[in-house]
Amino acid sequence: MTKTPRVSKKVVRSEIIRLLRLAMDPGTPIEYADRYVELAREFSMKYRVRIPRQYKLFICKGCKRILRPGSTAIFRIRNLPVKHIYVKCLRCGEVYRKIFGSMKPD
Repeated sequence: MTKTPRVSKKVVRSEIIRLLRLAMDPGTPIEYADRYVELAREFSMKYRVRIPRQYKLFICKGCKRILRPGSTAIFRIRNLPVKHIYVKCLRCGEVYRKIFGSMKPD
């Protein structure tokens, strides 16, 4: 059993953010973007660092791939029963909702 090397959580978090920004860039091909998300999730699990909330919204809960508004996902704002964001992945069909009241800045 090998131990994971000691790495600063700040360094890992900044690398995760860098990968997710690259994935969300419209100029990046979808295949590369999916790989960047996969790497960011692996770093997150290996070093036990959470993915920031503002980026987590753009990762599908079903297939764990990037959600780009308009190309791989549908994002809608709905009001009933409470104000929320409706997200539908166009690749796997997963639908989930994020209530506005629970989206507080870190």
